[in-house]
Amino acid sequence: MMARCSPTLFWVEGVPALARMLARALFAIAVLSAGRGLAADVGSVGLLWPPDEAAAPAPLAVVVALHDTTGIGPRGWHYGKQLTAAGIAVLFVELVDTSADGVASATASDDAAAARDRMAQVMDLLARDPRFAGTPVGFLAFGDSGLAALRAASDPAHGDRTAGLVLLYPGCATLASAARAEAMRPRSPILLLHGDADPVNLPADCRELAAELLRFVPVRRRQYAGAGYAWDYASYGSQETVKLPWPGRPGMLVPVSHWPQLTELTATQVAAFFAMRFSGAFSQAGGEPEAGFSLTRDGHVAVR
Repeated sequence: MMARCSPTLFWVEGVPALARMLARALFAIAVLSAGRGLAADVGSVGLLWPPDEAAAPAPLAVVVALHDTTGIGPRGWHYGKQLTAAGIAVLFVELVDTSADGVASATASDDAAAARDRMAQVMDLLARDPRFAGTPVGFLAFGDSGLAALRAASDPAHGDRTAGLVLLYPGCATLASAARAEAMRPRSPILLLHGDADPVNLPADCRELAAELLRFVPVRRRQYAGAGYAWDYASYGSQETVKLPWPGRPGMLVPVSHWPQLTELTATQVAAFFAMRFSGAFSQAGGEPEAGFSLTRDGHVAVR
């Protein structure tokens, strides 16, 4: 791993999958340093990847990647590599505290107030950092972090700075209900990605969520045939079946099945979405028709 470190900021140019624990250790050091009164910057609230130098504009557009209770880890690296290659910085953020093995601590909470506080801190630091001040911000939300991301994207305090939101298998029914109950009005286009074999994100529920959000902004919904929940989450070691927390249902777990080819496809689609948003190529007044994807296990893709 190559990195340039300071007490509160680290620029990570390449992090292999097995470096997850080291990344968490660096993140913990950054948070502790900020807490001791050192000058805080965006590195104090997450793991910052700069764009590839050849593609980097000045100032930098940034995507805030919000991780659920699994924490920052290799799942996000696929998206980070594609985004940084497109000249976009990525700030990986944990909304709840987790241990090095990805298990939520005894004091961790998905309390809405705590998530709002973390998001407010992130946006404040981005506004004060000269590399990102005044530049567009996108949100990439994994699983149940979609609720905090949608709230942030609907917050009028951020004005027109929010450029786009990507929701990865967010728990469509729960999120649609929350959006209606809280009268959320997102302010930027949305990309919604989910599978049709996912018990957490039933196609009918995700169509309903897309329709609710489409009242305010353009929405692209991508449905992948045969994909379950968190297809981009890879297991390591001898464990064959991985179960993750079910969004919106405390105490319940949902099994996941890693799909490497689909992971690479969605990472590319996410990067393309944000690249268009930051360049202004995606119309605020329109959007693409909904589409479904079929991807075979040998990597072939068909769009319907």
